[in-house]
Formats: sequence, structure tokens, C-alpha cells
Amino acid sequence: MKRFYSWGLVALLLDLACPQSTRAQIVGKSVPAFTTAAGTLIRPGDTLRLGRGTLPNGDFQYVFVPDNVFTGSKQQNFTSQLSNLWVRVKDIRVQRSRNFGEKTVAVVKANTLNGCVDLNAAEAAGEIITAHTRTAAVSAAAPASAAPPLSTADELLKLKKLYDQKVLTKAEYDAQKARLLK
Repeated sequence: MKRFYSWGLVALLLDLACPQSTRAQIVGKSVPAFTTAAGTLIRPGDTLRLGRGTLPNGDFQYVFVPDNVFTGSKQQNFTSQLSNLWVRVKDIRVQRSRNFGEKTVAVVKANTLNGCVDLNAAEAAGEIITAHTRTAAVSAAAPASAAPPLSTADELLKLKKLYDQKVLTKAEYDAQKARLLK
């Protein structure tokens, strides 16, 4: 019974000496869900796929382990070795700052690390892959659609221009013109 009281006393003293805000690893107000600027709905329990880091050395700029006031550790960005990793969203927090305004971060579990993902910035930079960024990447990588076919008059003008520039001979010009007018 005496041991129970001593642990209770230690917990009470710890609570008085270090308020909850200084012990919290990741600050901010918890929210049940968040929709990014691109339209992706993210909730706790969802999984996010990390893309590639945007820093010059390949590390992530918007996926990081935040600084911890209690232990004195500084913010550490996720390394490029964590590219293409699936992470589970544990919580979503809105953080307010006088200098930077408001940002929403997802608290994620990646292997043994608890980290943060700045949702809007990471999605815009391609550091997290979502349905919206995947379709944008696919459409950007897809070749441009073929130009609409030119009309016969446009084709004839193009041929005439090539003939006038001496690119086509008279025989080639006449053959192409006959093919178009059929």
C-alpha cells in the first residue's frame, strides 16, 4: 500500500513540476478529420504513403520528428531512406503560430518513430502521395494529347509553305496535293 502512495506522489509532483503542455511531444489541438487544399480527406487510422523528399539531399522537408522542449531535442526531418514508406495516421492536430499562422499536421507512426506530416505543404510538394497527387503526376507524365487533325485547307497551306521554302520538290508537292484532294 505504501508503494502505491509513493508512485501517486511522484505522479502528482511530476504533474505540478511539468505541465502537460511541456510534456506533450506534439503540440496542437486535436481534430477528428482534415481535408487538404487538394481535396484529400484524412482521418486518424488512415495510411499515408511517403513519396520523395524535396530537400537537395533527398530528405523530407514537411515530414519530420518535431522538436521536444522537455528533452531539448531539435526537429529532425525524415531521411530519404523512408521514401515509399506507408505510415499510419495516429492523430491530426492544428498548430497555431504567430509567425507562420495555422498549419495542420498528421501525427504518424513510421517504424519506431512518431513524426509529423504538414499535410497541405507535403501534399503540394509531393512528399505524400494521395489520390489527388497521383492523378496530377500521371497527367503530367502522360504525353500531350495529339493536336486535332488539320483541315484540308490547312494542310494545303502547309504544303504550299513547304514548297515555297524549297523543302518539297514540285513532284512531291503535286503528289501530296493530289492525295489531300481525293
